[in-house]
Amino acid sequence: MAPEVNNLTRFSVNERLISKAAEIVLKKEGAEGEVSVALVGEKRIREANRIYRKKDKVTDVLSFFYSEKGFLGEVVLCPLKIKKNSKKGGFTKEICRVTIHGVLHLLGYEDTTKKSKEEMEEKTNRYLKIIYKEVK
Repeated sequence: MAPEVNNLTRFSVNERLISKAAEIVLKKEGAEGEVSVALVGEKRIREANRIYRKKDKVTDVLSFFYSEKGFLGEVVLCPLKIKKNSKKGGFTKEICRVTIHGVLHLLGYEDTTKKSKEEMEEKTNRYLKIIYKEVK
């Protein structure tokens, strides 16, 4: 089942592409369970980041793992922050990259050490290539 995308902002995004990015990671990682993706504004993600991570700042992505049967969790994206962070590849590529990153966190990957950051970055880049091949 394709991940559900809930855009709670006025920001125009390709919800199908975001869902596809999450779906590809889940499939390639052999994960079972549903994931939802929520797009929120800067105020809401800052509040969630402050409450759950004790960091009072806007971030591009948060991941919330749930231990409910059949539901892995939720990835929360802030399109405005992602737009500000996007560089050479543009907004579409950046929102896919951040979606992949968030889903990898739901699957237990961390980026707390140099080695784990490199592993997540390598996986993210590999999945980005797959997404762009499948979408074109």
